[in-house]
Amino acid sequence: MAGDETEKAKAQIRRIVAESLVRLTPSHRRAASIEVAQRLMSLPSVRAAKTIMVFLSLPTEIDTWPAIRWAWQENKRVVVPRIEAAGPEVPLTRRAMVAVVLRRADVDGVALHPDVRPGPLGILEVPGAPPAETGDIDVLLMPCQAVDRAGNRLGKGGGFFDRFLAGRDMRAERIVLAFHEQVLDELPVTPADRPVDLVVTDAEVLTFNRPGKKRPKA
Repeated sequence: MAGDETEKAKAQIRRIVAESLVRLTPSHRRAASIEVAQRLMSLPSVRAAKTIMVFLSLPTEIDTWPAIRWAWQENKRVVVPRIEAAGPEVPLTRRAMVAVVLRRADVDGVALHPDVRPGPLGILEVPGAPPAETGDIDVLLMPCQAVDRAGNRLGKGGGFFDRFLAGRDMRAERIVLAFHEQVLDELPVTPADRPVDLVVTDAEVLTFNRPGKKRPKA
């Protein structure tokens, strides 16, 4: 599939999946998020991780707050994504994403954390938080717009996670958290798209043998 055709196909899939996610009821979202968290917490690699990087979920995404609170209870360090600031001449699609530390807070949701603020494109971030070394991240929990049964992930179009995954020191296990409605049989991909190691949904856990996977630190 040619480059322009691939991007058009991706855009169409994003629209279709977005429409299906809007139709999910609040009770369905809550139940699915709890199921995903339970499946995630049972994974040996997640239980063994010392540092977990996790996205700060938006209302249309799997709620990551249960996983964050569990990680703190297990004395794990939690880091979250932040899009680095840049001048107006640098488009969002060229900006870097870094990992920053999320301090513990006894609140009832991601958006209620006192350090969390909306960033570029409405993404929740933690301004001013200290950075973390990419090589220290054991597990990376990512959102998606869609994901397929070969481990190909479709984001929202900014390419932030794909560029972050291409970092030289990146060794973390790559896990997508999604509603089962976001899992498709096949997605169009480009050379810049980075495959993942696992997909955890409210219906199943998909595991892949990703080419070139780096071994974790001993």
